[in-house]
Amino acid sequence: METKAKKSLIQVRMDETVKSQAVEILNSLGMDTSTAINVFFRQVIAENGLPFQPKKAKFNTETLTAVKESDEEVKNGTSKRYASVDDLFEDALGS
Repeated sequence: METKAKKSLIQVRMDETVKSQAVEILNSLGMDTSTAINVFFRQVIAENGLPFQPKKAKFNTETLTAVKESDEEVKNGTSKRYASVDDLFEDALGS
């Protein structure tokens, strides 16, 4: 005779936007939140840890400098504006 597994309740607090975006994606995969969490926990068990490697994005100095410069241009209202994507590429590629 097979015994039925005991069920346990988990409550999680999270940002409403994160939840709604995740639920939309899960639904498109034909999966509800409970099933997704069960899949995640089973993968934690199978991997004996997280089923992915959490990392902080690492940007090089050149990228960080470009982002800061761009932020300053937007803040100061001096950023370039283009009428079309073609105009942007023409400027960027020097065509």
